[in-house]
Amino acid sequence: MLRFLLRFLLLVGGRDGMISPQASHNRIKTQFRCVDMKIPLAQRTTPLVSAQASLDSPAHRGYLPSRGAKFRRPHWLAGLAVALLVFASLTAHAQTYLIDFGGANTTSRGDLPNDPDNYWNNIGASIGGTDTGVLTNLVSSMNIPSGINLAMVNRFNGVNENGTQNTFTHPINATRDSMFGNTEVFSGLENIFPRFKLTGLDVNATYSFTFYASRTGVGDNRETEYTVTGGNSGVGALDAANNIDETVTVADITPDGSGEITISIGPGANNNNANHFTYLGFLKVDAVPPQTPLGFTLQPVSQQVIQLKPATFTAAVTGAPPYSVQWYQNGQPLPGANQFSLTLPLVTLDMHGWAYSVTVSNLAYGVASTNAILTVSSDTNAPVLLKAASYDGNTIVLTFDEMMDDTTYNPANYVVDAGAVGVAAATLNPDGQTVTLHLTVPITGSFTIVVNNVQDLAGNPVAPNSTLTGRVFEIEDQDLLIDFGAAAAPTEFGPVPNDPENYWNNVTTSVGSTDFGELYNLVSIYNTLTPVGLTMISRFNSANENGTLVATVFAQRATRDSLYGNTEVFSGLENIFPSFKLNGLNPARKYSLTFYASRTGVGDNRETGYTVTGANSGFTALNAANNINNTATVEGISPTESGEITISLAPTENNNNGNHFTYLGVLRISPYVVPLQFLPATIENGQIKLEWTGSGQLLRAPSVGGPWTPVVPAPTSPYSEALTPGENRFFRLQQ
Repeated sequence: MLRFLLRFLLLVGGRDGMISPQASHNRIKTQFRCVDMKIPLAQRTTPLVSAQASLDSPAHRGYLPSRGAKFRRPHWLAGLAVALLVFASLTAHAQTYLIDFGGANTTSRGDLPNDPDNYWNNIGASIGGTDTGVLTNLVSSMNIPSGINLAMVNRFNGVNENGTQNTFTHPINATRDSMFGNTEVFSGLENIFPRFKLTGLDVNATYSFTFYASRTGVGDNRETEYTVTGGNSGVGALDAANNIDETVTVADITPDGSGEITISIGPGANNNNANHFTYLGFLKVDAVPPQTPLGFTLQPVSQQVIQLKPATFTAAVTGAPPYSVQWYQNGQPLPGANQFSLTLPLVTLDMHGWAYSVTVSNLAYGVASTNAILTVSSDTNAPVLLKAASYDGNTIVLTFDEMMDDTTYNPANYVVDAGAVGVAAATLNPDGQTVTLHLTVPITGSFTIVVNNVQDLAGNPVAPNSTLTGRVFEIEDQDLLIDFGAAAAPTEFGPVPNDPENYWNNVTTSVGSTDFGELYNLVSIYNTLTPVGLTMISRFNSANENGTLVATVFAQRATRDSLYGNTEVFSGLENIFPSFKLNGLNPARKYSLTFYASRTGVGDNRETGYTVTGANSGFTALNAANNINNTATVEGISPTESGEITISLAPTENNNNGNHFTYLGVLRISPYVVPLQFLPATIENGQIKLEWTGSGQLLRAPSVGGPWTPVVPAPTSPYSEALTPGENRFFRLQQ
């Protein structure tokens, strides 16, 4: 009996699709599932939060001995430069919330006059100048949404912007303005005793409140009294008159049974101003959870590591934060090693037998780990040449499986296309594992490289005549990445929070917040200079730095901030509908444009619509509100004859934010690739006919498990072959 069963099967983990035919002489059962082989956006996995010790390029390579020289421990390891990896799921701190009460000079994380270290919440007149204003889901100083809300009970009068700008202790944007109250008539209002409450607090936690206000250029006393009431109460007073750095703290306040604490503001006993003005410039709230004993759920484990490789020790505890962590090497504390994971970037033979331990404490308890022993064995493995590629036709980048020494600098160690192409110079890149060859003449298409006489840091030479075939990636086939955000946090090639895999372009406020800003010759993700440029048409308002820090789709530096637009008045601007154009594109090519934005700590919808227009057009939308990894893509856009594509931003009908904020954090520009997928198969005249879209190699196998062999000569769609009774055949497409 001849049976035919046609079906599609997607191979997990591969960029391919499969189809298998079987036959029946009296009927044909056909079941199809299209396999969309569109190549996904390149992604990388990163920890939730990470930080790495700064290593400059030469130090990162360490000591690079000459051929035949004995390796020495790099001088930068003498002080044990360490890479610290922070697992947000393991660590926590006594949460701090910073709230700026003022006008247009809001405070955000960034260069002065903002705060280089902390994230802020802002209460402006639209909230503080009403009896009903609410700011939901305050973010901590580490930009973690809290579920805590601030709700006005009695309004402030308005904003005074005569605060100090001479502080060295606080951000100037927070000290230069305050919200104020008054008892006598001022601006048509009297008996203004501001009051607000914090809701959603932890009833088991204790809170401390630090108040600040400043009003310069006055000669009277403007003492303000702050009464804090929850399950218990406290009072503090501060004279704002000509204040620069002074604060007052009301400590150890517990919430009431509903999880609320109320702050009431009135003139102090010493306030002799005629209007009895009261002020609040900023409020710092410190939340300390109840302290419980600590215990290790994960102790550091002894490591066996080959020399010149990294070693990582990790710990985890139970018990209440905040945690204070300290790692020890041979019983001595390691400066700066204060996270739950300790990475030694490059261990040496003289570190064999060293002991590593960690202590963890909170405000009341402490615990010490057992010792983990580092065992270091000699590296006797030859380095392996993994990849050869050219991204500009003038250079070749070689990738090895481990860090190499300065023998890689000798151009005579490389032969390209049997010597037809000369190597003028060779450079070992800062990562220590890639080498850039500078060629004497340009190359195109594919090439062959033969490598000899280069060795790793342990002195092991590469296998003689190590050979690879590579190809030139045309500039037009390379992706571009653009970070739209604050000037203080551009995204660059480098360790986390930057991007260790890709090069970036940056549209900061100096470019994006104008109607005429331009970037020329954007670089590709491989750092190749391209003819593509970006020109602003209609400006963004400014940068918002409350994006996520836990995304894996792009680097933290790119996800943490966005440029934004708005329709209603915000920061003195309204009807901000940003638009810009890309120029220098190839009119004969099609492109895919992927958009990303994130705005954490909000409870509304901030969906942004992206309209992309060239010779054809497309539209997509993305809600930035609390977004982590979602992206939106417009595919198959052809530039105009002059090589331009225009991108316009506007709020969608789903955007219910009061200002209809729109956001753009990242734009990825990729050459459009036709999806590799099978079309419905057919049976014609005793033959199976296969059709597909995209470019790929057709392979054949007698079973799903293989063996798979290419169909030769390599066919193009459509392809037909005769059916054989009793024979199973499976087909798949491979990129």
